[in-house]
Amino acid sequence: MAYRKPSDTEILDAIKDALHRHGTVSSQRKMTELVLKELHRHDTDYAVSEERVRRLALKNDLATVEIHGRDSREKTKAGACPVCGGKTKRLRNQTVYGGTVTFGYKCSSCGYWTGLKHRVPTLYIFAPK
Repeated sequence: MAYRKPSDTEILDAIKDALHRHGTVSSQRKMTELVLKELHRHDTDYAVSEERVRRLALKNDLATVEIHGRDSREKTKAGACPVCGGKTKRLRNQTVYGGTVTFGYKCSSCGYWTGLKHRVPTLYIFAPK
């Protein structure tokens, strides 16, 4: 089965229409289904991934995304944000002895945060801006 990739502008228009029609969407999968419905009105061969819809909605400031997560057993590493791909910033606290300690990481773009144990995003709630 053949498929086609829509352009970013087509996806952005579909995200706007989906949020306008349905308001708050309670999962990333449901959001992608709604965006695909909007895209299929123009071309039934279009396909788009959940991650691409989420990242475009965040990057272009079309929606506020509430991120729910769970802690995992592995340690957190500084680097790219798993939600939007932005850079995470260290959260530091001063100790009694004058030094500093890292107690977590936060993305300045989307608001994702994690402690010393990696926090895995499990649910995204999209709300129109």
